[in-house]
Amino acid sequence: MIDSIIGIEGYSTRTPGIPGKIKYDPESFIVNEIPVEIPENTHGKYTILKVRLRNWDTNKFLMRLADQLHISNKRITYAGTKDKIGITTQYFCINLPESMEIGNLSIGDAEIISTFRTGKMIKLGDLLGNEFIIDIQSDDDNTVRIGDTIDEIFKNLGFPNFYGYQRFGSIRANTHKIGKLLIQNKYEEAVKMYIYDPEFDREDYRKTFGETGDARKAMKEFPEYLTFERSLLGYIIRENTYKDAFSVFPRYLSMLFIHAYQSYIFNRILSERMKLTGSMYKVLGGDILYPVDRYFNPDRNQMIRASSYNIEKLNRLSMENRIRPAIPLIGYDTELSSGLEGDIEKKIMEDEEINKKDFNLSSDRRMGSSGDYRIISVLPADFKIIGKNKIKFSLGKGVYATSLLREFIKGNLN
Repeated sequence: MIDSIIGIEGYSTRTPGIPGKIKYDPESFIVNEIPVEIPENTHGKYTILKVRLRNWDTNKFLMRLADQLHISNKRITYAGTKDKIGITTQYFCINLPESMEIGNLSIGDAEIISTFRTGKMIKLGDLLGNEFIIDIQSDDDNTVRIGDTIDEIFKNLGFPNFYGYQRFGSIRANTHKIGKLLIQNKYEEAVKMYIYDPEFDREDYRKTFGETGDARKAMKEFPEYLTFERSLLGYIIRENTYKDAFSVFPRYLSMLFIHAYQSYIFNRILSERMKLTGSMYKVLGGDILYPVDRYFNPDRNQMIRASSYNIEKLNRLSMENRIRPAIPLIGYDTELSSGLEGDIEKKIMEDEEINKKDFNLSSDRRMGSSGDYRIISVLPADFKIIGKNKIKFSLGKGVYATSLLREFIKGNLN
């Protein structure tokens, strides 16, 4: 797939790309969560599971885990979502009575490393970051090229903090398109695109539904494992309408579409900013900024606005990697930037033919999004070349390893 599909244009480095691929087998892409402190408490309300997963999507594992424990999936939370392809070590938090034991769980390609009780509930985002161990498949030894690229990234003081394909669907990169249809109140088109997108789907059963819209026939033809598609089809059959069909999904799944569209707009804005400034750290008048830690996690309690009075100091702090400019994830309550950055944001929104209030989703408040902010660039922590085409590094929470890897490969990562 071409990066422009998800709003990405350009690179922050000029080094030649490596002829290689990632995720050619699970062992080539290892991710270990770096959690916030989780205090152990024998009589705590929650049970923590540290689990090593092989080729498991986070949400699908959560549903399987809930089924094994005979509890609602709403009683299980986690700190971070992970893509399916790879080996991941993650923490799950289960609201279980003290008298209820986890027992011997048996879930394929899942190994429970440890369990303990705690009084602290883990929520999405309760991470310092993730450690990655990645093997790039290539016939050549690219140690020198990898070294040259990482040197340039540190010289540039960062690589662009783009949202990667995982945010949009690694196989069918269309969640943002569905999100846009939803904020435009085009429910029928959104549901139909989820079930059949001619740009990506080749299966006859999907194509037949796309051509006929016959939900009853599709329900007979769609495989049992496509549970989300079948849930939508069942809703259409029962209610004889497409409106509110996504209500059959848990809210966090429905919100993925809205968040994906916000991410697409972010990628477009950042791509345009890179084109105009060529900088990964420069502070512009009117920018919104946040202090950052060693993993480049922003301190959201300290928003800063750049002005003519403080811009010189802010640029110095940005060069010291103590703060970073941020771009809004457009929502109904987002404070937009001003100056050049604000002009870029307005230009992209006009091009998309949207405005902030659209994200209120007045016809379905359950999926409304007030917006957020995301810093424009980051640096990897503890970067090491540990073998031929094999690297190890850590990134802050929410930062995509693929956004770093594309600077090395400069082409299709799949």
